[in-house]
Amino acid sequence: MANSLITAQWVARKALVLLHAKSNFTGRCNRDYQSLLPGPINGVILGQQLSIRLPFQYMLRTGPQMNAQNSVQRFATLLVNQQLGVDINFTSVERAMLLNSFGEQVLEPAMARLSAGVENFTTGQVNNVPKFTGAYSSTATYDQLLQNEQYLTEALAPEDNKRTFTATPQTSRYFVKDNKGLFQPESTISDQWLEGVISDKAAGYVCFRNTKLPTHVIGTFAATSNPTVNGAGQSNPGAGNAYVSTFTLAVTGFAAADVVNAGDVISIAGVNEVDPETKASLGRPKQFVVTSTTGAQPTSLSIAPGIITGGSYQNVDNVPGTGSAISIFGVAGAASASPLANISGQLIKQSLGWYRDAIVFANPPMLDLSPLVKMTAAESFEGYNMRFAQQWDPSNDVLPARLDSIVGAVLSYPELAVRNIEVASAS
Repeated sequence: MANSLITAQWVARKALVLLHAKSNFTGRCNRDYQSLLPGPINGVILGQQLSIRLPFQYMLRTGPQMNAQNSVQRFATLLVNQQLGVDINFTSVERAMLLNSFGEQVLEPAMARLSAGVENFTTGQVNNVPKFTGAYSSTATYDQLLQNEQYLTEALAPEDNKRTFTATPQTSRYFVKDNKGLFQPESTISDQWLEGVISDKAAGYVCFRNTKLPTHVIGTFAATSNPTVNGAGQSNPGAGNAYVSTFTLAVTGFAAADVVNAGDVISIAGVNEVDPETKASLGRPKQFVVTSTTGAQPTSLSIAPGIITGGSYQNVDNVPGTGSAISIFGVAGAASASPLANISGQLIKQSLGWYRDAIVFANPPMLDLSPLVKMTAAESFEGYNMRFAQQWDPSNDVLPARLDSIVGAVLSYPELAVRNIEVASAS
């Protein structure tokens, strides 16, 4: 029978091809650091954690007088500790007599589930992205895609084919409706055989459709909620080119039962985004993501990035003023025509416009089990790694098998990613 020719190497290699084909999000991430794991480098095993250095930033000098600056290193921590796998069990009789095609009947559905797990784990980084376009109350439009690309360009993302827009099926539907002649597969795309390709280029993006992008539930707010900044001078001055990745903002004005969820995006009246190089104001509110869910009636918000008002990492044009209104996903408090109660508990869908370096993904090799298990293989393909192992249980005459992969992901460069939010469509 054909199944008698199945080898562990065949299973592992076939599994990797299926994983690659179904993983269009991780396939567009930066995977350059994967080769460093687990090491060793200079005899030192790196383990499951890797610090990723980001480029230095400096201020421009005007005039002939030298003013030497500090070189302050930003870094992100990549933790590779998520082991994902699918376990299979069938009897020797089933294997011999009922499985006409191991690849079609067993491997394809197993790898569909495993690749979904890998994609779902990695797309979870979307909820850490501070910037957004779109609206909680409307479906996506093509103009929002253009605005999304504008934000990415203003963040100085390189304009090449490493820009990706990963859309939910709902988002792609409304973009197509808004511009029917735009989204169509192109033969020129290098990854054309990946699942989910929408278009080679649209608004500067290579576009993919992905069903694993996370939804988000906005926090809960009362009609009387009117959050404001509580206290002047809440910022880091950036002296010596200091960089702070997070910040705790003192606030007031939330109602008794109000809760702000991790992943909510806030902005502060009078605090605008600046050009990363010239530090000139871009004239639109700086957006910050809430990094941890608050208790009821919060008096502080943990946000990212930090509020930096000077130095080479300056990211806002003004220090937040005490009493300045705080908006959540663009909606202000009770004094506005659209109070925060309108967005309370709202479920939103999210797509992502991003540059490759925004997210670092790693899928290093796992331990080779060949000294311990006869039918096993650890294989690599296009930067993905997979291990397959199968043994016979003589007590029950079954053949348990497992497919394993270990992964890690981190939002290493949040400036280079922009969410696009929309209401979940009822039809």
